[in-house]
Amino acid sequence: MIRTLIIEDEVPAASRLQRLLEEIDPAISVLDRLESVSSAISWLEENPAPDLLMLDIQLADGLSFDIFRKIKIESFVIFTTAYDEYAIKAFDLNSIDYLLKPVNKEKLSKALAKYRKLKSERSVVDIESLLIAMERGRKRYKERFAITIGTKIKSIESKKIGYIYTLDKNTFLCTREDRHYPMDHSLERLEELLDPKLFFRINRQYVVNYFSIDKVSVLSKSRVAIHLQPPTKDPVLVSTARTHSFRQWLDR
Repeated sequence: MIRTLIIEDEVPAASRLQRLLEEIDPAISVLDRLESVSSAISWLEENPAPDLLMLDIQLADGLSFDIFRKIKIESFVIFTTAYDEYAIKAFDLNSIDYLLKPVNKEKLSKALAKYRKLKSERSVVDIESLLIAMERGRKRYKERFAITIGTKIKSIESKKIGYIYTLDKNTFLCTREDRHYPMDHSLERLEELLDPKLFFRINRQYVVNYFSIDKVSVLSKSRVAIHLQPPTKDPVLVSTARTHSFRQWLDR
């Protein structure tokens, strides 16, 4: 039996994870499902250490790394996260694996295979070394853009961009103060440069800032219109192919 503890603050994600674990290996027994750093610390203080710890990085009351600062963890740990900013995979430690959400069944199966191979080893997670390695490997996003206007250069902070759009094969940004400036980057390149927690490309013409979305109108199951602030001439449609991803992005 593989005694497993799931720490995940999203109930649907926790349910799906438990189902996948039990499908992959009937020997897995889920001891409990917890939703916060505080509840995890209490549980681990009061119970024997599980064999396997399935741990979301971002919990309702903070980052799960705080658990390691309070409790000596000797379980095999599989971290899960919705964001690829955490470079745990760059940190080579036998007692850790790393999965992006939504968790893929095949990759989860490989992580469990790693656990089985190493289950005879009991090693404590070195949280400080882990955090240092993550900081080194974390992807950096542009904080500002230098915009050339005639013979002058204007610096605009990324967080002050309301949305970016293309017009006649040219790219422009609109600030949250409704000022428009030309840009040298394509939308494809900007998707790589901008923080995906804050910006989302809704169609071929627009990348929008979350905080510039004034209202979202559901036209049909696969069609969504966005009302931006500063306003565009007409509401902007999310492409059908991106509607599902857009809904997930809003729900983070």
